[in-house]
Amino acid sequence: MNSIVKPFHMNTRLMITFITIAFILSFSTAHATIHCAGYLPSSYFERVENNQPFAGKLVEQADGTQQLQELDGRVITKDLRDAYVVMDKYVIAKQHGKYGVINAAGKIIIPFKYDTIQTEPDIATSFMVGVNSADDENKQGIIDRHGEWIYSLADVRIEHAHYDSDYDQDYFKVTNNKGLTGLLDDRGYWAIMPQYEALRPLNACTGQPLYLQVSLKDKTALIAQNNEIIIPFAADQHIEAFNSSAPPLLFLRSTLTTGSTATGMSEDMQDKILSAQIIDTNGKPILSSEAPIRKLLYHQLYTYKRAGKFGIVDHKGDVILKPQFDSYRDDADKVWVEKNGKMRRLNTFITLD
Repeated sequence: MNSIVKPFHMNTRLMITFITIAFILSFSTAHATIHCAGYLPSSYFERVENNQPFAGKLVEQADGTQQLQELDGRVITKDLRDAYVVMDKYVIAKQHGKYGVINAAGKIIIPFKYDTIQTEPDIATSFMVGVNSADDENKQGIIDRHGEWIYSLADVRIEHAHYDSDYDQDYFKVTNNKGLTGLLDDRGYWAIMPQYEALRPLNACTGQPLYLQVSLKDKTALIAQNNEIIIPFAADQHIEAFNSSAPPLLFLRSTLTTGSTATGMSEDMQDKILSAQIIDTNGKPILSSEAPIRKLLYHQLYTYKRAGKFGIVDHKGDVILKPQFDSYRDDADKVWVEKNGKMRRLNTFITLD
């Protein structure tokens, strides 16, 4: 019998849909970016609920254009196309073939002169704008909610990276024309100067200090938002958040097969993982495993392996069952473990929620 039998269904990710496509109102190539839905703390939504309701309304015209009108019918702005209200505060639309942003009073926040506009739809505190040219010298920049430049148009690639709900502040990944990436805040200051070949936020929008996996010269490391190294650079290393939904925040560090270029979530690269560790925010190992640390499909429990036996650990890194099983099988709502040559239900050893 195989020591690990993979479940038929795809496992729930450690952080569901951590990286998705941002809200993009153009048909140009989209960059993967952080989506905050499902991760923002309740305090953020309480603040949003206090926003003044959108004063106007969009009205479709016979020629296919839209108008922003006051509730009494007075026209505020006309000749709009593809108009969309964001966060009950802004209208993102096209006018004469170019994108711009206006508020409910009709004030132009971002002039209608850009070929693309991207924003994080759950927060819409900043806007990434782009212009395309015939010679493919496309440029991107960032404009804040007040219409001020955060980062002027340049030959760079920009993605939304993180929203700090405590300070109502945005962060962006900016990759320069040399292929080096840094972390820029919405005041225009570099939290991390462009110096890494890749930079991946691990716990964006969670209301906790930001941690990132960075890559340089075929090695990866875990750093904090202030560029402090938590897990040193090493080859064949993969790092992700082990649990960001409940404290304490922990990380899953996996050692990969030599030369592996696997990226993404560890659940998608089980055949590339040789061993794994759970590590705290200080870089201290909490638990080690000689096999992948793998989540059970319908439970907040994980398997790990030592001395050829499997044990169970919870989402806080606490050992629930010491290594004692020769194999296990995850059948979604039913988990089976092998001990002394017999397969038994896991819930005969512990209570499964």
